[in-house]
Amino acid sequence: MRCFLLKKPDQHRCRAGWSIAIVIMMVIQRSLAFTYFKSKSHVLVGRRCWMTSSSSTNRQELSIKDTPLGSPQGQSLLDGLDVYSVPASGDNHPLAVYGINGSVAKDKDVKRSPILLLHGRTWSSIPVYHLLGGSQSSQVGGEKDSQSRSLMEMLYDAGLQPYTMDFRGFGGTPRDATGFVDPKRCVADTETVLQFIYDSHDQKKPTLLGWSQGALVAQLVAQKSPHLLSKLTLYGSIYNPHVFYPRSPLFVNPDDDEVVKDVTNIYHSAMEDFTIEGSIPPATARYFAQAALTTDPIKAQWKNLTEFNNCDPHRVLVPTLLVAGDQDPYAPLRMQGELFSNLGRGADRTWSIIADSDHCVHLLDGRSRFVSIVKSFVENAKK
Repeated sequence: MRCFLLKKPDQHRCRAGWSIAIVIMMVIQRSLAFTYFKSKSHVLVGRRCWMTSSSSTNRQELSIKDTPLGSPQGQSLLDGLDVYSVPASGDNHPLAVYGINGSVAKDKDVKRSPILLLHGRTWSSIPVYHLLGGSQSSQVGGEKDSQSRSLMEMLYDAGLQPYTMDFRGFGGTPRDATGFVDPKRCVADTETVLQFIYDSHDQKKPTLLGWSQGALVAQLVAQKSPHLLSKLTLYGSIYNPHVFYPRSPLFVNPDDDEVVKDVTNIYHSAMEDFTIEGSIPPATARYFAQAALTTDPIKAQWKNLTEFNNCDPHRVLVPTLLVAGDQDPYAPLRMQGELFSNLGRGADRTWSIIADSDHCVHLLDGRSRFVSIVKSFVENAKK
């Protein structure tokens, strides 16, 4: 595991000023107010984001070391990956970003196409996209069971340059002050990481891939900032035009709504996506559950899901791949067909259905077909 340091100071200073208010009623009264503002600054140092101000008591330290991935068990799951901490736009919150063999690719001047992978609603990127990667495969008994299920490794071996990231409160990205996961904030953080990848690859726009609920985030990014990506892959998207997320009630106690109550993730929740007998060895499925509970022992709590109501396929105007398993219970073919047929015109569109597969195609025994489809789409350029 290699760790990279990114520094992005962001200092704002507001000049002190005098203001005089004169109120004339029965008695003329003058008051003089002096207000001094000194803004906070964020500097990322050694994979740590320090928030400094004039008072030392306001200093907060945020680091991947303070997340589940900072534990010895968590660090072992990062084997074979490059680890970056990218300051988020706006508040410099440290975003955990993972790459693979980045320095090797640059040394050999390999012109690989970058691709950013977004995880879903419950589990962070490491168990989802780097299962049994690196030297982890030796921890599972049985030759077939011990094969790497790392999509990061497979995409790299296929000739692409994959990256993935954790949303706030998932895996290696600490919670922010709100304690919640907000779709709008996920969109902004994804834009930050897309820009980071763009700058790291000589201004080559990456493909954006989102899985499950992450596909909704990816779709919103494509609608809002199509200039940041070259192509879009909506994988196992849970888009459903008949589902409308309700707004929060107006007249409630705001304090009740703002309190984050920790909910523990459970083993059975980590196993529920595997629904087709014989599609994945039992030992591998169990290892996924163990890795998922290591990286995300506490359930990340989403808020403001009403922002997903802004998903509008007509506004997706970049080349788009729609891919899902034919037995995916969360992405039924009828909904996938409606999504595909309503994508914006004027850009290439591809719809792939993978047989004998459910929601997590990329972890199943037939995952090589998924990689081949994604690679072909990413590298197929309009002449």
